[in-house]
Amino acid sequence: MGAGNPALEILLGTIPLLLTLFIHGVGMHGVQRQFEVRGARIFRSGSYGQIFFGAMILVMLATHLTEMLVWAAMVNSIEAIPGFRDAFYYVAGTYTTLGYAEGMLPHDWRLLGPMIAISGLFSFGWTTGILVSLAFAIIPAAMSARVRPSEALRH
Repeated sequence: MGAGNPALEILLGTIPLLLTLFIHGVGMHGVQRQFEVRGARIFRSGSYGQIFFGAMILVMLATHLTEMLVWAAMVNSIEAIPGFRDAFYYVAGTYTTLGYAEGMLPHDWRLLGPMIAISGLFSFGWTTGILVSLAFAIIPAAMSARVRPSEALRH
C-alpha cells in the first residue's frame, strides 16, 4: 500500500487525527450542552449531582474510547498491526502516551505513532479543560442550592 513513503504516512495519519479531533469536539460539545441544559438545574436542586457528573465523565470516556477505535481500525486496515485487538492495545498505549514499548509499528509506518500520541495529547488536554470548566460551573450552582461546593457532588 505504498508503505515507506513519508508523505503517504503523514496523509494517512492526518485523516484519523482530524477525524478524532472532530469526534472529540462533538463529544465535548455534548457534555457542555448537557451541563448547560440540565446540569446547573440539577446542582441547584441539590439532587443527583454526583450521578449527573459521573454520567458526564462516562461520556468523556466513551469519546476517548471511540477515538482509540478509529486509530486502531486505521492501523489494522493498513496491516501495520495484524489483529484488531493488538492494534487497539498498541493505540491505547500510544494515545495515552503510556507507551508500554511492548510493540512497535513496522519501520514503514513508524510516523503514525507520534501522530496517535499527538491526537491523545490534544484530546486529553481538551477534556481537562472541559472538566475544569464544569467544576467551576458547579460552584455557583451549588451555592445557589446553599450546599458547600465540596459537598456539591455528594447530593
